[in-house]
Amino acid sequence: MWEWLGSGLRTELYAIVGHVLTGVFILLILSSREETQSPFGWLLAVVFIPWIAGPAYLIFGGYRVRRVASLRLLRDWQFIRALPSRLGGASEEASPTGPEPVFRKSALDDYPNATGNHVEVFGHGEEKYARLEEDIRAATDHVHLAYYLWANDRTGMWLRDLLTEKVREGVEVRVLYDAWGATTAGWLLRPLRWAGGRVRAFAPLLSPSTVLGANLRNHRKIVVVDGRVAYTGGINIGEDYRGREGPRLWKDLHLRVEGPVTRQIATIFAKDWHYVVGEALVDERFYPRLPADGPSVARALPSGPGQYWRAFHETVFNAITSAQDWVQVVTPYYVPDQSIQMALASAGRRGVRVRMLVPRHNNHPMVALASNAFYEELLKAGVEVYRSGQGMVHGKQVTVDGRWATVGSANLDARSFYLNYELNVILKDQGPINRLSTLFEEELRSASPITLEDYQQRPAWRSGLEGLARTLSPML
Repeated sequence: MWEWLGSGLRTELYAIVGHVLTGVFILLILSSREETQSPFGWLLAVVFIPWIAGPAYLIFGGYRVRRVASLRLLRDWQFIRALPSRLGGASEEASPTGPEPVFRKSALDDYPNATGNHVEVFGHGEEKYARLEEDIRAATDHVHLAYYLWANDRTGMWLRDLLTEKVREGVEVRVLYDAWGATTAGWLLRPLRWAGGRVRAFAPLLSPSTVLGANLRNHRKIVVVDGRVAYTGGINIGEDYRGREGPRLWKDLHLRVEGPVTRQIATIFAKDWHYVVGEALVDERFYPRLPADGPSVARALPSGPGQYWRAFHETVFNAITSAQDWVQVVTPYYVPDQSIQMALASAGRRGVRVRMLVPRHNNHPMVALASNAFYEELLKAGVEVYRSGQGMVHGKQVTVDGRWATVGSANLDARSFYLNYELNVILKDQGPINRLSTLFEEELRSASPITLEDYQQRPAWRSGLEGLARTLSPML
């Protein structure tokens, strides 16, 4: 077909098409700049490798975010309209024409502060798994699970077999796993499906309906048992998350809740399930009335495109900027946008004691490089940054003044702020907040501080790599 063209003309035509594609993709990136932390990384890639970076941007960039968000908002609205108002559904006065625009949604409106909860804080995977097994074995009606990662290992098979046993006892089991984070879960969970369990993948990578939104992942970790107890936090399903000694030393945070907040978390799972499967879980047995006899004030904080967009980002920003005495931060992946970076630095400069714990050995080396590039500004502002003594710190926690805290799935990075579907819990009770602070202080005993002097003495080549990783951070 191209034989009649000379090699020189083919080269010129190739260059012209490349320039046109570069211009088109640059316009697309700039037009959707608010969906990502910074367009510069994508712009750089598109300029130098348009044939690769351009199509990659359509799949992994921010171009499709608003379109996916609009679809998600519509699906959630359909679920809320089907859910009886006594169970938290839309009232009869609500507009039947459709949901409010995504930028006007408020998580606080739908998930307000709730009193009377019992909250347990787990700082170790073994503790969480042991308690989870007790609750699942006691289930009589249903068990709902959503996990970003479900490893094909001994722990993954343990939970699969436990759920399969419950299905054979007549308990309904629904499992939602992320197709990107748990690539082998479809194969691993086949025995559960064959036994009658409902298993579905969130955004399958090869599905025509989701491939162009493949960068929008469900990063939540949810278990709801009989609508009476719920789990959420940072611990996925896998051997690593058990936190054993040696090469598998993994430290994380997770919550078990009973009380009114359980219904909030159950509703969040139901929305995810409806979005993927189309089944509306609106029966009253999924949302039983629970006694509000616990000491804790808490609320769920979902976030993601089309679901209370930037809710986590705005909530954490407001909490840090309102701090009076101290802030504790635990995050495995610190790749913030400018507003969170400025909020922490500003708090340090005005005399608030800000301490951040990050992993010594990060399981994502590129993210670790990008994180290092943000520390100098914080250190100059008086923020104390510590590397854990050993292992991988995977917990996600922000505590302010001992009166407010959040634990969940969201990291302090652009992906959690703008792209992932995340779930955190906001705590306002001294019991769980004190527990979080105790775990934080225990970690600091073996941690080592990053000093400004040591930081500035690192070799130039490393500083350059960190700067490059920071530039590319919107794509991490």
